[in-house]
Amino acid sequence: MPSFLFSRVIAACLLCFCLPPLSANEKNSDTNNKALAESEVLFTLSGSNTIGEKLAPALARSFLEKLGASNVEIFKTHAVEKTVVGVMPDGKNQAIEIKAHGSSTGFKALADKKTDIAMASRRIKDKERKSLLAEHGDLSSVESEYTIAVDGLAVIVHPEITIKQLNTEQLAHIFSGKITNWNELGGNDKPIKLFARDEQSGTYDTFKSLVLKRHKVALSPQAKRFESSGKLSKLVSTTQGAIGFVALPYVNAAKPIAVAEAGASLYFSPTKFTVSTEDYALSRRLYLYLPANSTNPYAQQFIDFVLKDEAQKVVEESNLVSLMINDATVRFNRNYPPRYLNMIRESKRLSVTFHFDHNLQLDNKGQRDIGRLVDYIKQNAISDVFVFGFSAESLDTSHDKSLSKELANTISAKLEKLGVKPFYTQGYGSRGAIASNDTENGRAKNQRVEIWVGR
Repeated sequence: MPSFLFSRVIAACLLCFCLPPLSANEKNSDTNNKALAESEVLFTLSGSNTIGEKLAPALARSFLEKLGASNVEIFKTHAVEKTVVGVMPDGKNQAIEIKAHGSSTGFKALADKKTDIAMASRRIKDKERKSLLAEHGDLSSVESEYTIAVDGLAVIVHPEITIKQLNTEQLAHIFSGKITNWNELGGNDKPIKLFARDEQSGTYDTFKSLVLKRHKVALSPQAKRFESSGKLSKLVSTTQGAIGFVALPYVNAAKPIAVAEAGASLYFSPTKFTVSTEDYALSRRLYLYLPANSTNPYAQQFIDFVLKDEAQKVVEESNLVSLMINDATVRFNRNYPPRYLNMIRESKRLSVTFHFDHNLQLDNKGQRDIGRLVDYIKQNAISDVFVFGFSAESLDTSHDKSLSKELANTISAKLEKLGVKPFYTQGYGSRGAIASNDTENGRAKNQRVEIWVGR
């Protein structure tokens, strides 16, 4: 029997008197103690608050309905814990538990055998991977790691702040406390008030990696910390001089600003398209990790369901960026090679971008995106497909040009194998960098393959 396929009694009244307000689709656990107490828990998800606060409950609801459940309800059993319960055709209550205390807690729960699936708003760390290797196999493998959406970590400020864009170095100086007034950046004469997610948060972990560690600073002790992105965003929008960072769905009434990596000349606002292409400096992937040796069939069914377009529409309804492909007319930028600009003048860019690991192997998301791209091209009867490769800068122009063409050829070959022959494939070397080549993350973003199609 699967480890979590059994009935549980949930202490429904625990802490209910101090729980935050619920959405229209949620109920406190004391609303229907009987439904919870008699529910059979199919599986448990633990980890990221970014995923667990809104997206995971919505996906769990859709999954139970897909299984034939009716009267599906979301019960809040803790400030960041929910149980989704539905009545099956046989009259039994079946449930999915969600515990969203932060990305690192998901991997700890896997280690402690207290969850089936870990939710993470950043990729598993190598020390976590190694600690779980003996029990669960390599969680960074394509058999265990699933990108389910893309998210932008939006930097938000109070609506009256006049600053429109900042680079990561400026952000580091702000959040470390080196810059304390907006007038130091040419903005309002207002003291800066800092808001940040808590230590367990994948959102904070991403910000720390891309901004703080990148510039060798630590978060100011003056920053107010929050477990909930929603609460943080609300306070930034109502506090004079405030700045914070949240997942894209939680911008709400606050003002988002454009961001560039220090050393890069291109600023991108956090839009769904720039996040989907991963051009935006603070874009990130959202992951589910299911050990390949899992014996829980419902957990694997859920993963398979989440990757389908039906569930990806739920991702979009949750204001995250889905894996579904779309196109956009992208403005030209003179930093790109002239031949490239000429080629794309009458074309549209697709929202999928392919990235490679340090061994120049297509990453896990890219391996799945190939099939998704082929389906999109065939369904839309697209004939003119352009595959353009870019490399990180090595100071060897010839090498960069050769590598970028090799990456483009890799994608073209995979497409041809599945019945799609690109009209044109080319590599443009290291020109057209969208991030700094001085960082590992920046080089990974620059080393990419873009897909364009004729209008």
